[in-house]
Amino acid sequence: MARIVVTATHGPDDPSRATLAFLAAKAAGEEGDDVVLFLMNDAALLAKRGVADHIQGVGLAPLPELLEALQSLGVDIKVCRPCAEARGITSEALVEGASFAGMYDLIKAVRGSSVLSF
Repeated sequence: MARIVVTATHGPDDPSRATLAFLAAKAAGEEGDDVVLFLMNDAALLAKRGVADHIQGVGLAPLPELLEALQSLGVDIKVCRPCAEARGITSEALVEGASFAGMYDLIKAVRGSSVLSF
């Protein structure tokens, strides 16, 4: 089992890139890897309840299905706190399984991990 950190920076503005990060996290989780999905910049919007409901990349699975799969797999979803706060996202608005984190948390997570960025 490996530790995989998937970082995402794209949100509703680019549904395909946003969805790819969730697909990668899901694949790693299904393979039994220890996975962290770290949402930064506009990707932080995807952690707000209701935002992902209508997002689907071209030819890709709908984001709500992927989010549900990540939650079922117990994937750790970290949301950049400054990115979220700048977009008006509070901890009460986060989807199940998501929590705020900072840059030091990201650095700790990537130490000794494989990292995929979207």
